[in-house]
Amino acid sequence: MDWVVTSPYFETAEDRWISDAAAVDHHSFTLVPRLGTDRHWHQSAARAGFGEWANRLRQARTAFERDDNGVITVFPQLAVAAGLWKLLERSDRPLVAWLFNTEGLSSALKRSGARLPLGMVDRFVVHSTAEIDGYAGLLRLPSERFEYVPLQYGGHVEQAEPDGQEEPYVFATGSGYRDYATFFAAVSKLGLRTLVLASDRALDGLEVPSNVEILDQLSRPAIRRLVRHARVNVVPLNDRAFTAGLVTIVETFRHGRSLVTTDRPGLEDYCTNGRNVLSARLFDPKSMAEAIDQMWSDAALRAHLDANAHAFAEANCTDEAAARHLTRVLDEVTS
Repeated sequence: MDWVVTSPYFETAEDRWISDAAAVDHHSFTLVPRLGTDRHWHQSAARAGFGEWANRLRQARTAFERDDNGVITVFPQLAVAAGLWKLLERSDRPLVAWLFNTEGLSSALKRSGARLPLGMVDRFVVHSTAEIDGYAGLLRLPSERFEYVPLQYGGHVEQAEPDGQEEPYVFATGSGYRDYATFFAAVSKLGLRTLVLASDRALDGLEVPSNVEILDQLSRPAIRRLVRHARVNVVPLNDRAFTAGLVTIVETFRHGRSLVTTDRPGLEDYCTNGRNVLSARLFDPKSMAEAIDQMWSDAALRAHLDANAHAFAEANCTDEAAARHLTRVLDEVTS
């Protein structure tokens, strides 16, 4: 079956996607690149402006103007836009919404506006089991339309080990649903060298401890190096949303590094305390400090956690693993 795939981060029709790793000949894929220049391709539906929504609608229309049999969207805004075109055209083409993760259903008004077009989606692919019942309930759709597929990271994987010349450090990155207040309180107690890469929004109003260095924007290779060379990587989270921090967790695991994480709902598919992470209680600086100190001080524990984190990611979070799930989902939708 022929599929057209449309995403806000495709710049050309020759871009790479997980479909390139699909070892099947009964599905073919054509990419439709984005239209216009977005402020950020991972823009949530809650903050997308009128111009961005106009681009999404045009991009979805381009997808439906093709003769391909089915449509795959990446990210929620395009799922809404494609659902609207499917509704207006009274189309029976299968529509699959890949990477359906959004803050855009937070208000009753937005949910009401999204329910009708999203009701045209045949299968939503989410990246945590917690999102299945969560989104099904918000959209008043059967949970059977939602499919959990582990999030993948297909980018470059840094291999170099620390050379021992640099002072060891704790590293935390990311902005979505982060709890840097608890993290700062924890590392302040420990006094360890700590590097943080996060948006101004995530750090707004917080007093930065003297042992913490806030980094400016860095290249992707520089971030990968920081993850790989950190003695302890930390993802401090709050309890908002159905899940959080998955991109950082998966990328860190693929780089062969474990984490200290907050023990919150929505991470169960990826994180197991004592196996590939050490978990700290929500909003508890003492618990987080203890977890960071334990990982920092115990090289054998770090090696054990790192090996399990890497094994989990290699089995579940590669492009090849995602492509196998993609083929299965498309087979189910078209059967």
